[in-house]
Amino acid sequence: MQLPELSPVTSKRKSPRFQCNNIKAELFQNGFHTTGEVVDFSPRAFRVRIQGASSALFYRFDKELPATIRLYDDNDVFYIGNCRHMYQQQSDLGVEIVVRPYQIQKKRNKDKIIRNPRKQGLPAISAIFEHPLMNKTFQRKIADISTSGFSIRDKADAAVLVPGMIIPNMTITYAGLLKIHCKTQVVYRKDESSTRFGLAIMDMGIEDYNKLNQLLNNIPDNEEDMINEVDPDELWDLLFDSNFIYPAKYKHIQAFREDFRITYKKLYNECPAIAKHFTYQKDGRIYSHISLLRAYERAWMVHHHAARARDGVPTGLIVLKQMISYLYDLRRLPSAMLDYFICYFRPGNKFTDRIYTGFARQKLNPQVCSLDRFAYISHRANDVKSGLPEGWTLGECSKSDLWELEQFYMHHSGGLLLDVLDVKNNPQPALEQVYARQGFYRKWKAMALHFSEDLKAVIIKEESDVAINLSDLLNGFKIFVMDPDLSVNVLLAAVENIARAKSTETYPLMIYPIQYAENKNLGSDENYMMWILNARHANEFIEYIMKRFRMILN
Repeated sequence: MQLPELSPVTSKRKSPRFQCNNIKAELFQNGFHTTGEVVDFSPRAFRVRIQGASSALFYRFDKELPATIRLYDDNDVFYIGNCRHMYQQQSDLGVEIVVRPYQIQKKRNKDKIIRNPRKQGLPAISAIFEHPLMNKTFQRKIADISTSGFSIRDKADAAVLVPGMIIPNMTITYAGLLKIHCKTQVVYRKDESSTRFGLAIMDMGIEDYNKLNQLLNNIPDNEEDMINEVDPDELWDLLFDSNFIYPAKYKHIQAFREDFRITYKKLYNECPAIAKHFTYQKDGRIYSHISLLRAYERAWMVHHHAARARDGVPTGLIVLKQMISYLYDLRRLPSAMLDYFICYFRPGNKFTDRIYTGFARQKLNPQVCSLDRFAYISHRANDVKSGLPEGWTLGECSKSDLWELEQFYMHHSGGLLLDVLDVKNNPQPALEQVYARQGFYRKWKAMALHFSEDLKAVIIKEESDVAINLSDLLNGFKIFVMDPDLSVNVLLAAVENIARAKSTETYPLMIYPIQYAENKNLGSDENYMMWILNARHANEFIEYIMKRFRMILN
């Protein structure tokens, strides 16, 4: 072989570099801090230019120690992570420094005790995203996906993602028809036959989450007939057959049976932002049902859990399992506003006692899971409203009233109810607007009953559409009686003064503590337990359910 005397030399980078557009950078290390702009990047390094700077700036920068880099623009942060110095050079425009991120593979969610199954080999599902550093759109095929994240494959010499990078504008598309929008973060890179990137879903709207959940549930590998379409007559039949609607409750709701049909047809088909349901059906017959409703700003209510046996086999756990799987990843999404789970149930029901009461008693920590017992009274409004006796006043709660209510409740319960109501911050207009956009109504307001200047009771007026909850638990009054000697006539007069705008003939009063109703012989129709779970401890509840019912969720 003979070589020419002169030959060109061609060098090729192992990883290509990509130009960046209007991306700012901050570099931190102990007391050192500087800002600049990102010139270009590769999957392994960032090149940052600090304009107008000299090398003297870096005398306090220790090249042997890790530093932290933050990449951002005027609207979003795209990367924050540790890096190490590779090299730097002085130019006419300033100092250019190249840093390499530490490629540490970390799970975004450390506490996963269950993992919703990942679907693989879907031919028509892709990820389309706007690269945050390049302002350029890319499309990649999704290798596997669940409600918590997905992975994509790329050629090593064409990879444009960096572990730790945040992608605010990601779209999951199925067959070009269904589009699901989310915010993701690259959590790992694996170099196999091709380069594989794992992306965790950081946030998405609840409508998009429902689309993704429905898409994954409809991919055949599920032996259970979980059907979203609900016939209101079949649901009504289930509620009667399972004794969910018992004679006393039917007497209360019979006047708005038609409202029930209209409300639930709309709620289940058109309102994913405030409601979700799960039914187990076979040949058009509903065997079990459970539903969720966003009852408060940061709390979702589990209600209408009813079941009947199919061929002698209980079915209630089937929908409970589906609901837990649905909520497990939903609770991680900031847009879901899911800080608390709540549930009302009558004491003495063996099934609910095993699930809810059993867990609360096991934890013995009301800041993890609280149980509050209310007396429930169906009160018939008087045609003529009586005024309050002299010396009594009724008005909106002041800060001092709310502070006194908090002290009273924490002394008696120590639970989470006031966190759920969040009357201190009065955030409900946001939820009001969410309901209004769906064509529904939801509101609550705290009123204080005083004698002279002494607080005697706090009355929370709750309003919602008729039949949105069959026990009307969101369309009545929660009453916290601070003075056990408070006259019943005065209390009812205060309630009726607040209720003047209500059109219903009867409305429920939920009185706390229950001893007041018992001592005053109010003749409560029944008692209700209000169960509240802090969503940060959802793992503990799921572990309890799995062990208690020998349930396999993943």
